[in-house]
Amino acid sequence: MTEFAFSRTSRAVLRALVPVICPPEAAPLADAIVDHMALTIGASMPLLRVGLAAGLASYDLGALPRYRRRARALTGADAEAYLASWESGPTPPQQQLAKALNQLMSLSCYEQPAMMEACGYRPAAWIDEVSRKRLAVYGDEARAQAAALLAPDPLALEGSRHGRR
Repeated sequence: MTEFAFSRTSRAVLRALVPVICPPEAAPLADAIVDHMALTIGASMPLLRVGLAAGLASYDLGALPRYRRRARALTGADAEAYLASWESGPTPPQQQLAKALNQLMSLSCYEQPAMMEACGYRPAAWIDEVSRKRLAVYGDEARAQAAALLAPDPLALEGSRHGRR
């Protein structure tokens, strides 16, 4: 399987959306955020990837009549107003694309270690604590279940005794 990569157009549109959707401190992470989005989209169905590419191209070109520039070239208030026009757009596909981009980019933004640290999200200690508590309470059952899963299949052994495989 080959690694998914956004087209130059899609990548440029997504990079331009980072300052619109993400907090200001995420600006230096724009490439990492778009890369994370590519990993997520790469794991999805091919039809979704094609639809997203078409949606991003439409979003990019759709800015031309109003702003005389593509969406990827919009900045500041113009970029924010243009995204808002899609969020409340006249067609459900526009609205859904804007919503999906906002959700996916927000997720990708806050998956960045620097952003996790900036908002004090440090789940490793909590995960370790909960794991210890669960092992203390359910450890015996977990070990018994693991042993049962790894044990030879008694029906397969029975069949081999009778010359069947």
